[in-house]
Amino acid sequence: MSIRTGHLRAKTGSGQVELPFWPVLITLFLGSFVGMYHVVSLNVSLPGFIGIFDAELSTVQWIITGFSLACGIITPVSGYLVDRFGGKSMFLLSLAGITIGSILCALSWNIYALIGFRMVQGLFCGLIQPISLTMIYQTLSRERQPLAVSVWSFSTVLGTAIGPSLSGWFQQHDWRWIFLVTVPIGAAAWIAGLLLLPSGFTAVRKRLDVAGLVLATVGSLVLLLLFGNIHAWGLQSPLTWGCLIIGSLCVIMFVRVELRTREPLLNLRLFRNAVFTISLAVSLILTFALYSGVYFIPLFLEEIQGLSPFQVGLLFLPAAACLTIATFLSGRWYASWGPALLIALGSLILFVTTFRFSRLHMETTLISVMIWMCIRNVGSGLAISPATSAAMAAVTEQESGHASALLNWLRQVFSSISLGMFTSLFYARMNVHERRLADSTPAKPESGCIGCFTRGASMMCSWWQAGWLQWPSPWLFSCGADCEQRMQPAGQPCKSRRLSV
Repeated sequence: MSIRTGHLRAKTGSGQVELPFWPVLITLFLGSFVGMYHVVSLNVSLPGFIGIFDAELSTVQWIITGFSLACGIITPVSGYLVDRFGGKSMFLLSLAGITIGSILCALSWNIYALIGFRMVQGLFCGLIQPISLTMIYQTLSRERQPLAVSVWSFSTVLGTAIGPSLSGWFQQHDWRWIFLVTVPIGAAAWIAGLLLLPSGFTAVRKRLDVAGLVLATVGSLVLLLLFGNIHAWGLQSPLTWGCLIIGSLCVIMFVRVELRTREPLLNLRLFRNAVFTISLAVSLILTFALYSGVYFIPLFLEEIQGLSPFQVGLLFLPAAACLTIATFLSGRWYASWGPALLIALGSLILFVTTFRFSRLHMETTLISVMIWMCIRNVGSGLAISPATSAAMAAVTEQESGHASALLNWLRQVFSSISLGMFTSLFYARMNVHERRLADSTPAKPESGCIGCFTRGASMMCSWWQAGWLQWPSPWLFSCGADCEQRMQPAGQPCKSRRLSV
C-alpha cells in the first residue's frame, strides 16, 4: 500500500489489484448518500402531497410507510446477496434500482403510483448502505478502514441533514425534483463503480434461509407498525397487544432458527464476539441519540419558532460542516487514540449539549441553537464512526457481509421503532396536556403554556431517547404546577424556563 499516492492493494480472487483509495471511497460515499437522501427526504414535505394529488393524509402516509417497510424487508438479505453475487454486482444493481426508481417516482401520475414506485425504491435503498459498508472492508486496506468508515458514516448524516430541507425547497417549485436531484449523482457513482470497484471476489453458493427471512420480515413490519401507531391505537387496543405478541414471538423464533441453521440469513453467532457486541450496542445508542436531535430540534424550530424547512436547513449547514470535520478527525485519530477514548469524548459532548437543548425556550436565539448544534455534531462525529469501525474490525473479512447487514438492519429497525415510539408518546402526552389546559381555561385554549409544554416535550423526548432518563418519569412532559397556575395571555411565551413536578 502506498499512503502518499493514495493507492492500496486489495485482495481479490485473481490476486493483488492496485486500487485508488479516494476514488473508490468517494464512489461508495456517493452510493450511500443517494440511498440515505431518499430515506429521509419526504419527512418534512409529506403533507404537501395531500394537495398535489388531492389525497387523504392516511393514504399519503404510505409514501413513507411503504418505503420503510420495503427497506426493512430487504436489509437482512444483503449479506446473503453479497456472498452469492458479489459486492460490486449488488452495489451497481442497488444504484441502478435507486436511480430508476427516482425517475419513476418523478413520473407518478397519482398517489398510488407514487406509493408503488417508492416501495420499489425502498428495496434498493435498503441494500445500498450495508453493501457499501461491506465493500469498504473487502476492498480497502485494514490500516485505512477507520478513515474510510468515517467518510462513509458522514454520507448517512449528510443525507439526513440536507434531505428534508432540499425536498421542502423543491416542493415549493416542482415536487418532481425531490426525486430527480439524485439521478445525476447516482449515474456518476454507477459509472465510477463499474470502472473502479474490483469484481474478482469468489461468489459463495449457499441456500437462502427462507424461514429466517420470513420471520425477520414479519417481525420487523409488525413492530414498526406497532410503535408507529401506538398513540392512535392506545395501550388497551387489541391491535396494540396483537402486534406486540406477534412481533415478540417472531423475534424469539428468528433467534432460535438462526442459531440452529447452518447457513443463516444473519449470523447471530457474531454476538459471541464481545468487542463486536459492545461496539454494536454503543453504535445503536449513539445513532438513536443523533436521530432524536435531527428529528425533534427541527420540530421545535418549525412549530415553535416558525421557521420554514428550507430555513431550518440553512441553519443546520454550519453544524453539518462541524460534523464533517469531526468525522474526518475521528478517522485520523482512531489508530492513535483508540475507539474507547473517542467514543467517551463524543458521548460526553452529546450528553452536555442534549441537556442544554432540554432548556430551549421561546426566547432562545437562532444563533444559540446553531452554535449548540455545531458542538453537538462534533460529539456525534467523534463517537459514531469509531463505534462502527470497532464493530466491523472485530470480525473477519469473510464475516464482514453478515456483520454489515446485521449492523445496518438493527440500526434501521432500532431507530425506526424508537422514533415511532417516542413520537407516539409525544403526541399522546401533548393531547393530555392540551385537554388539561382546555379544562382549566376554556376561553384560552391557545395559552402560551402549550408552547412551554411542546418545547419541553420535544426536547425531553430527545433527552430520554439518548438514554439519560428512565421510565417512568412523571415529570417528563410536565410544564410544572407553577406554570399551569399562572397562565400567560394567549400568544405570549411561557416564562417558565425549567421543567418541574
